[in-house]
Amino acid sequence: REPDGIISICDTKDKGTDYAFMPVAEIYGNDYYITDCICDNNLPDIVEPRIVEMLKRKKVQMSRFESNSAGGRIAKEIQEQVKGITKITTKYTTANKETKIILNSGWVKEHCLFKDESLYKKRDDYGKMIEMLCGYTMAGKNKHDDVPDGMAMLAEFSKSLSGNQVQIFQRFF
Repeated sequence: REPDGIISICDTKDKGTDYAFMPVAEIYGNDYYITDCICDNNLPDIVEPRIVEMLKRKKVQMSRFESNSAGGRIAKEIQEQVKGITKITTKYTTANKETKIILNSGWVKEHCLFKDESLYKKRDDYGKMIEMLCGYTMAGKNKHDDVPDGMAMLAEFSKSLSGNQVQIFQRFF
């Protein structure tokens, strides 16, 4: 069946060794199928057209871009190219990255479903994503934490889309 929605987040990059990371999630109830991604540390002039192409091809309805550093400018430029397909919002992040990853790891484990390893190559974007996600450690330094940070961003974005829940309980007094 058709997904309930298709969303993504994008942790953009400027120059340097960081990775641009954009997972695409098809939502079915409470399950988020990570159907594709960009996990690329090339220069922005190579990565940004790939982001536009992915948003269009996967028909992403909403995407949240991190607006730290060059992210706000990139989000604005990409929004012009995907107008009518994807609504892009931005969010400036001030939270500690490691704390954010740890606090959202339970949601990622409970709600995100990934492709079987027979369906991707280790050297493609999806393979790099899985390697970085599974290679993250809380016990020491991480060379690349862009993917776990991005998945935490996806968790926070997803939670922000769902309404508040009301619970009725008996008075304590």
